[in-house]
Amino acid sequence: MRKWLPYFEAVMLVLLIALIFLNTKRGNVEATSPPPSQGQTFVAQGDEDFAKQDLAKALIAYWRAVQAFEADAAATPAPNRQALLHAHLRVSEIYFHSNWLQDAKAHLERAAKIDPDHPDVHLLRGKLLRDEGEQVAAVNEFLKVVEADATHAEVHYLLGVLYQGAKQYEQAMTHYEKAIESDPDLTAAPFESAPIGLQARLQLSRTYRRLLQDYRFIDRELTDEEQARLAGLEDKGIAILEEAVEKDPNFLVAKEELIGLLYAQAGALGRGREERFYDESLTVYEKITQLDPTEVDAWMWMGQIHNTYLQDPEAALDAYKKAYALEPDLGTLAEIKSLEESLQQMTNY
Repeated sequence: MRKWLPYFEAVMLVLLIALIFLNTKRGNVEATSPPPSQGQTFVAQGDEDFAKQDLAKALIAYWRAVQAFEADAAATPAPNRQALLHAHLRVSEIYFHSNWLQDAKAHLERAAKIDPDHPDVHLLRGKLLRDEGEQVAAVNEFLKVVEADATHAEVHYLLGVLYQGAKQYEQAMTHYEKAIESDPDLTAAPFESAPIGLQARLQLSRTYRRLLQDYRFIDRELTDEEQARLAGLEDKGIAILEEAVEKDPNFLVAKEELIGLLYAQAGALGRGREERFYDESLTVYEKITQLDPTEVDAWMWMGQIHNTYLQDPEAALDAYKKAYALEPDLGTLAEIKSLEESLQQMTNY
């Protein structure tokens, strides 16, 4: 039943939106509107439901607030106008995330008539423009939010994504770093799968890799400045993901990408010819098993390094046994039997 719950909620939200649409004249207020004195109460109820992500109930409450405040628009005092602005923005946001884009735009414009320079007006308009492919216009809207609030984590993150998509990596990295700085407490964000501070770390690591990848395909010798710029970039990409996973071990996307990068790093070290490279490679595989003890390949590589290169059959046997417990395999079993026999012979001597 749990897997069907999101679909059920989505259907209920659509039905409620349809009911509101049928019972409310767009741009007008019907005779059944609640009195203006109840508007603030409806906004408070909407905020409570919105915080719980009960969007269906929140939408109804915000709609009732709009009806209440607009019942006598000419006499609406300043506090109520701000509450009306907030209600329109929330309705627009709910419509936006439900893919009712025309309705989202309609309420956004009604909010903009109240306060055209409100940061949330620019933020939501930027999101709508972005989804319509108007990337430059979206950037301009997001930059207006930054002008009003230089510590707005979400808008820095959104700018980072847009700049990254345009291969303007320096700007992307700058905004991701600001998003991380602006979300030190990793605050839960509505409609987001993870806090902005964590998502920004993930995207910053990806940007490092994209930058490295692009430079590797340049058909010329890199300048000293470029080499200095790229030095340590791969390690920084790993470090920022390690930081994300340390802050939230359940941030699985970051953990999976980190494990992939560590495998690549260990493989590169393993191609070295000196013993120290195998030691370093072993350390990386150990990191992988700490992140995910079920990584069979990491245990197998650890067994091979201990046995073949570091001449440590006991450690090799331990690693192979852990791999075999996770994934029984005849080849692994043969390694285990061989090592057990060797250790027995050493004991007999």
